[in-house]
Amino acid sequence: MFHIISNPISGRKKSNHKRMKAVFDFLNENKVEYVLYESQYYKHPTEIAKKITSENESGDIIVIGGDGTFNEVLNGISDFSKWNIGLVPAGSGNDFAKNIGLSADLIEDLKRVLKKEVKPIDYIKVNDQICVNVLGTGIDVEVLINFEKHTKLKGSFRYFISLLEALFHIKWHEFEVSIDGGPFERKKGLIIAWCNGSDFGGGITICPIADSSDGKLEFVFVDEVKKIQIPKYLINLMSGKILKMPATQHIQCEKAVFKDVNNLTLQIDGNITNEYKEYKCEIVRKGINMYR
Repeated sequence: MFHIISNPISGRKKSNHKRMKAVFDFLNENKVEYVLYESQYYKHPTEIAKKITSENESGDIIVIGGDGTFNEVLNGISDFSKWNIGLVPAGSGNDFAKNIGLSADLIEDLKRVLKKEVKPIDYIKVNDQICVNVLGTGIDVEVLINFEKHTKLKGSFRYFISLLEALFHIKWHEFEVSIDGGPFERKKGLIIAWCNGSDFGGGITICPIADSSDGKLEFVFVDEVKKIQIPKYLINLMSGKILKMPATQHIQCEKAVFKDVNNLTLQIDGNITNEYKEYKCEIVRKGINMYR
């Protein structure tokens, strides 16, 4: 039996009801045994996952929602060795889903999950939180904050408008970082990202070589540049070529620590946080058993 955690407000609201109906019609027609849990508010998926895993020794969980919902569910599971996880992407961006080869065709992705073929993935442990895709700060955080304001816009266009707005209020982000136990260095720049997946922000490729199964944490940092150069850097970011730019630093590592200098606000799989002044990141190789 599958435990299905669904976010009924993921993605495009007008088409969501029809898409969800097709999913559950398919499950019922194929006599798939499941229990449905629908999230109602922020971090409710975490609460649901904690309840499921506390009441059952092991089992299978399917997440129907976006990257944020998937992240919240994972943060409710204390022992990944006892649970197999499937993702049916139904959000606005679905960046991590694309990274692991899912299609965003709900029925096709559901069929793939129901085959129960396990392919483990890595995740990033960030203090006491789980991140499977990208965490960081910089212009991407500004875009996400703007994204939450533009509720009348949809999909990629919503991200694009949010990006343009961030450009008009550009600011540099300062922090200190230690990589693989090395000394702390102070940095100041436009983009700071720690990647397990390749894309964020609804299809923006921050680290095209990122592989969620290689045991590597990818650090991507775009240094402070002249404001007149910012459009060029963003064009290269949007086209997946940011690693080729001279002010971009890219390091593969296994762990890192970075400290807040000036009120650091992060996004973790699209969820905004400023809970800590210091963040310890470590890659956990093949820590999550996924059906995909």
